[in-house]
Amino acid sequence: MKKLFSLLAAAVISLSLIMSVSADSNVTYSGNSGDFIFTPGSEHSPTDLFENFKNVLPGDSIIQPITVKNNADNKVKVKIYMRSLGAHENSKDFLSQLNLKVRKSADNDMAYMFDAAASETAQLTDWVELGTLYSGGVVNLDVQLDVPTSLSNEYSDKIGYLDWEFKVEEFPVSPQDPKPPQTGDNTQLWLWASLMAGSALLIVLVIVFTRKKREE
Repeated sequence: MKKLFSLLAAAVISLSLIMSVSADSNVTYSGNSGDFIFTPGSEHSPTDLFENFKNVLPGDSIIQPITVKNNADNKVKVKIYMRSLGAHENSKDFLSQLNLKVRKSADNDMAYMFDAAASETAQLTDWVELGTLYSGGVVNLDVQLDVPTSLSNEYSDKIGYLDWEFKVEEFPVSPQDPKPPQTGDNTQLWLWASLMAGSALLIVLVIVFTRKKREE
């Protein structure tokens, strides 16, 4: 029993180490001339949000959490939107083999904003509103990458790039707004400030595939 307990403890410790490797990413609206800040970035792109999608294997199903934040001052609330521009030309064949799903973490009904091959724009071809965020507000996204077990050796060491864009609209906070401020609110609001679509920034999703045999 002592030996069994030691093995179980080792298994729990190993699982904890594996879980700690999973990295959250952030898309932060700074409120400074419509700028967004993207972290963590990588050697492949300074705006790479997908640290968890590196060295993926056939049969993998991996989730990348992304937190979208509003760090503008408390005088404004913002609507944040996103859309997909699809895969880079030299990545289309590789990314067409993989499936990508995107949903808000709070959606318990499992309704996906995007569910298609990673190379496509699909349901994110047009701008999709993520929510209305007050200062300090967040929207949490889960991005799931599914790699088929049939993925062939020809894709060994391939790197896939696709582009996402974000844009923002600013509104002044009014006395009629709820207190404390609500986050992720999709209430329709009149546009009181200039549209800042011109500040949409390019996001690069990088998926690195390594072909290896799974251990039994």
